[in-house]
Amino acid sequence: MAEPELLKDFHDYGANINTREIFLHNHYNSEDNQNPGVEYRMSNTFIKNLRALDMRSNANITIHCHSIGGEWTDGMAIYDAIQMCRSYVTIIIYGQAESMSSIFMQAADYRYMTPNAHFMSHYGATDVNTDYLSAINQADYEKKICDVMFNVYARRCVDGKFFYEKFGKKPSEKQVKQFLIRKLKNGDWYLNAEDAIYYGFADAVLEHWHFKE
Repeated sequence: MAEPELLKDFHDYGANINTREIFLHNHYNSEDNQNPGVEYRMSNTFIKNLRALDMRSNANITIHCHSIGGEWTDGMAIYDAIQMCRSYVTIIIYGQAESMSSIFMQAADYRYMTPNAHFMSHYGATDVNTDYLSAINQADYEKKICDVMFNVYARRCVDGKFFYEKFGKKPSEKQVKQFLIRKLKNGDWYLNAEDAIYYGFADAVLEHWHFKE
């Protein structure tokens, strides 16, 4: 493929069928120049790109991700799409994996972080602007959302070196989940790339382009 054509695919579509790469990032908001985070445009574009690559063949897919996080439903749409993908999926985190992006990255088969990227997990924010009965229902729903989040983390973190050292053996997902629940009660939890690997949120630091396929 000619270089101009390759660049056009990357910039116009956020993906390239031949190289099997997807660029998962936020859409630009020209009105106020603010980063909208994970939202419906980001998730819809990603799902289309992922399906196009997965339908073409079962060869490995690489996702380049730079995201501050955002909406739960749109992020979980990304998570589910990756989980359903037939192809082996590698995700590379640039800059940060915060909030929602720290969750959907767990769906990938292999999770890289670049050397200066950081990881942040928290309970997220709640915006209630309704009657008190609906607010109660919303609070119940968000409690269930938190439970899903901890289950997602726990399934991957059971292989983290930290938990092997803490429990003296491979822990159960329940043990990991209970630890994470207690930890996040202290507020936003920031980890550098190496610490994210230590706890099991990521697999390796990517320092050059010759990464594992």
